[in-house]
Amino acid sequence: MKKYVFIFFICLIVFKVKGQDLEKFNANYKVTYRLKYSPDSTNIDYKSTEDFYLFIGDNKSKFLSINKKRKDSIRGEMIKNFNGSIDLTQIKIPKTKFNEIIFKDYISDQIKVTDRIGGDVFLYTENIAPYTWEIGQDVKIINDFKVQKAITEFAGRKYVAWFTKEISIPEGPYKFDGLPGLIVQINDNENHYSYQLISFEKLKEKKGIEDFDSTKSYIKTTKKGLSQTKQDFYDNPIQRIKESGLSFNLTPQDKRRIKEKYRKLNNPIELQ
Repeated sequence: MKKYVFIFFICLIVFKVKGQDLEKFNANYKVTYRLKYSPDSTNIDYKSTEDFYLFIGDNKSKFLSINKKRKDSIRGEMIKNFNGSIDLTQIKIPKTKFNEIIFKDYISDQIKVTDRIGGDVFLYTENIAPYTWEIGQDVKIINDFKVQKAITEFAGRKYVAWFTKEISIPEGPYKFDGLPGLIVQINDNENHYSYQLISFEKLKEKKGIEDFDSTKSYIKTTKKGLSQTKQDFYDNPIQRIKESGLSFNLTPQDKRRIKEKYRKLNNPIELQ
């Protein structure tokens, strides 16, 4: 099974991606968060984890999976150095369940979200809408930071956040922001999704981070449209792979494994 997945990945690299010099923004801070989540709503006791970077600049931020960033970096090097053959035994591709990248631009007050489904990269844009936070009096210590409690609702879930005024940056993981301090921890009431601060680094020298690539040929959609496209892919991944123009001699067992893998991805963070 692994060989087919990897061949599929290589085909996407060689035929669907073009390397180029991207515009960058200067990041002042690098924040690392760990997400612990339940991908399968029918088995919420099963938890998976993944780590993310949040890069924060003067007017922009970028949030993405660390493994996604590493995978893209490896892919870029493979494209750059491609000479007609690839030694697969020398390449270890990081695995990620999160291909989306969230760009915030506070000058235009917009969030741009890109996500890869199969061989296609989608884009939707939404306005930065302020959260309605209810800040409480509860305080405690998390990761040596004095934090304060706040609650909100977002996309069909209720959340409890703990933020610190010791870092007076109104940012947080995923799309969360707007508190008078960095979010150190946030989870929904059912603990299906929980982000925890792992590290906070003030960069001694501003670091250039790849910005949103406006020259790329994204498939433009809406949040609702992307959710439906993703669900359609999960419902019938074999057919969607065939529609991309790629076909492999998958055994019935391979097909069952692929279908079961995607069937269990039924608990997105945004329900609305």
